[in-house]
Amino acid sequence: MIDLHLHSNASDGLQTPSQLIDLAANIKLKAIALTDHDTVAGIDEFLLYGETKEIIVIPGIEISIRHEPDKEIIDVHIIGLNIDHNSTKLINIIEDQIKGRLEQKKAICKCLREEFGYNITFEEVKAYAGGNVVGRPHIVEIMKKNNPDKVKEKSTDQLFKMISINGEAFVDREVELNLEESIELIKSTGGIPILAHPGIYETSNKTKFIELFISAGIEGIEVEYTYNKNRPFFQTDKANWAQNFFPDYFRKIAEKYHLIKSGGSDYHGGKKGIKIGDAKVPDIYLKDFI
Repeated sequence: MIDLHLHSNASDGLQTPSQLIDLAANIKLKAIALTDHDTVAGIDEFLLYGETKEIIVIPGIEISIRHEPDKEIIDVHIIGLNIDHNSTKLINIIEDQIKGRLEQKKAICKCLREEFGYNITFEEVKAYAGGNVVGRPHIVEIMKKNNPDKVKEKSTDQLFKMISINGEAFVDREVELNLEESIELIKSTGGIPILAHPGIYETSNKTKFIELFISAGIEGIEVEYTYNKNRPFFQTDKANWAQNFFPDYFRKIAEKYHLIKSGGSDYHGGKKGIKIGDAKVPDIYLKDFI
């Protein structure tokens, strides 16, 4: 088995890139990819340590793209696999992307504090995050930690929705790549652009949604994914249905449109009970990446 969607503490995961490799090697995975959010800060360590282990390590990134509600592009992520993480173009663009991400999270914290009375500061959220990338999960954790009375009747998913697009405390990013720009950036580094977790997006027609991405230049799609342990299905009565339905559904779409198949656990360090390798991605997919 392989796992081509993992996060380290260079973004919002809990383990170092080296620790991810150790975990994967211990369960005899054949290959893994590091796909941190909007950063390649962990790739050097990942590749260097990977050389000392009998496992294939693939450099990657997960890019958050600009919301385009008229196209039903909301909270969509594009994964780049086999990227050249030393690309000057990539480094410069994601540096701007990270700055935009930080400013957005700072504005969300201000909104929560000033408009909704939450005890929260961006400085505390950033300290909790640890690395350069601050995500909404970090904000939610501080919301829960500092405001037990305000959140006691709210689920983690409800808090997450509050600071997501169309949520009461959401603030959009001023700097963010759109669909076409993210795909072009990945390809410019020699990487393969993959549509991440296609089953989680709320769309009126999933096939037409995929066709939109194909027309923009997407080359692959995640087939296997931990739908039962991730938003919006985690801890709902649709969790098992999603896990049984979507992999077969997107496998057929990949074959119909001749898309590269990928997959991964979206492991962040054990959150929601997810383990490395949980997506059970078959080794055969490797032929398109090595």
